[in-house]
This record gives sequence, C-alpha cells and structure tokens, in this order.
Amino acid sequence: MTARHPTLSELRRRELFGPDARIGNWLARRFARPTAVYGTWLAVRLGCSANQLTMAALAASLSSAAAIGLGTRAGFVAGSLLCLLAFWLDRVDGQVARWRGTAGLVGVYLDYLMHHAASMALGFSLGFGLANRTGDPSWAAAGFAVSAGWTFLSIHNDCRYKAFFQPLKRSAGSFRVDGGSGGRPGPPAPWPKRGIGMLTWPCYKSCEPHVSLMTLLGLSALAVVFPPAWEVAWRAYALAMAAMAPVLASARVARAVRRKAVDEEFSDWFRPIERSSTPSSPGASHAGNPRS
Repeated sequence: MTARHPTLSELRRRELFGPDARIGNWLARRFARPTAVYGTWLAVRLGCSANQLTMAALAASLSSAAAIGLGTRAGFVAGSLLCLLAFWLDRVDGQVARWRGTAGLVGVYLDYLMHHAASMALGFSLGFGLANRTGDPSWAAAGFAVSAGWTFLSIHNDCRYKAFFQPLKRSAGSFRVDGGSGGRPGPPAPWPKRGIGMLTWPCYKSCEPHVSLMTLLGLSALAVVFPPAWEVAWRAYALAMAAMAPVLASARVARAVRRKAVDEEFSDWFRPIERSSTPSSPGASHAGNPRS
C-alpha cells in the first residue's frame, strides 16, 4: 500500500491508458472513468477507503430510488442525478482500491451486493413513484415486475458462476483457466443479423444498468423542458420494462437450461490439467513448494 498522494496525470496514465482501460460499457469508458480520476484524487487526500466509497455509492443508489418513488417531478430529476452519482462513485472506489493496492475479493463482493440492491430498489421505484403520483396502486405491481426482471437478469450471471464452484470443489484434479485480464474464452456475441435475436438483443441491452441510467437522464431532461410529455414517457417506460424484463429473464434462464450453456461455459473457462505419470524424484518433489 502506498501513502503517497497521486497527481492527476499519474491517475490518468494508470486508469485511462492501463490494462483495464477498455473494460466496461461505453458510458464507463467515455464518461465515468475519465472523470472519476478527479474523485479519486480527492478521495485519496481525504483518506477515504474503497469500501467507504462503495457504501457511498449504495447510499446514493437507495436515495435515488427513494427520490423517484416520491412521484414528483423534482424527485425524479434528483433521483436521476443521484443514480448518475452512484454510477460515478462505483468507478471511483475501484480506482482508489487499485491506487492503494487494496483491491481484493471483499471489494468485489461489496460491489456485487451494491449493484443488486440498487437494481431492485430502482426498478421498484419506477412503478411506486407512479403509484404515488396517480393514486393507482397497480403501478406498484408494475414496479415489482421491473425490479424482479432486472434482478433476475443480473443474478443469472452470479448463479452461473456460483455453479462453477461445485465441480471445482468436488474435483481431486487441477484446472487451468482460459481467459483473464478482463478477457474471456470467446468474444461477446454481436447483434444478430437475422432471426429472433434481431429483436431480443436490443431488448436485453435496454435492461443493462448504464442504458437504464441514460434513459432516466433523458426522462429527467424531458421533465425540465416539457413536463406533460415526461409523465407520459415515464408511464410508457415503466410499462415496457414491466412487460419485457421478466420475460427476458425467464427466456435467458430457459435458454441456458435448454442449451446446457452453464456446462459449456465451464468447459470453455476451465480445462483439466493432465497429471504427469512419471514419478518425481525426492529432490524435485519439493522444488516448487513455497513452504519447503
């Protein structure tokens, strides 16, 4: 761990031109990461830890949901800006952890918990805010559907990776991992040029957190310049997500089961290491043992 305070140019070199510079969605690469260096510069000087910043991001996310849930125009605009703040702080905490050399699995664990909590709260607030605004409680049910759909789309990945550990823990052998440094065994699938994927691919993308954030910011701009259109657009967005997100989540799980995608991805990532049948000499048996 270093106690030295970084300069802005040092942070830019590390974060914008380092090995992780191309990882993440376009909003993170184009906006959040370049501007987060200023927050990192300040946070290091204030003595903030990465975990404290993750908790600040969670507080901003929950405050965002609470503000949108009020159902007022001012609350919606404030909630959207708080959501943007949470997204930004989520980049600052990683930069602080990397600079101080404190990056580890605990930070990743807190990040995942924060993302799931934010997704659940924000999805529900989209419907609950309309319920408060209109007095119609059925909008709260729509918010629950959005929350459930977004959450299941998110934990689909977590459950898949958790399943990977079952054969790893039971196996008596060793595995090598193909991928790393932000990579993966195969490139992400592009937008299909034909078939049902032409429609479902953009639908899945519209449910991703950074796209939802951009939609909220667009609705907030509409709330400022043309309030009547804002409420209509808010209702349309909440209804579209309530109808689409649960169906997409169910379809993704069903497809993974039908195609045995979890087994296939495990085989892509983890390759068994063949044990040598030649017995090692007594001296060689301890050559690579760090405890010897």
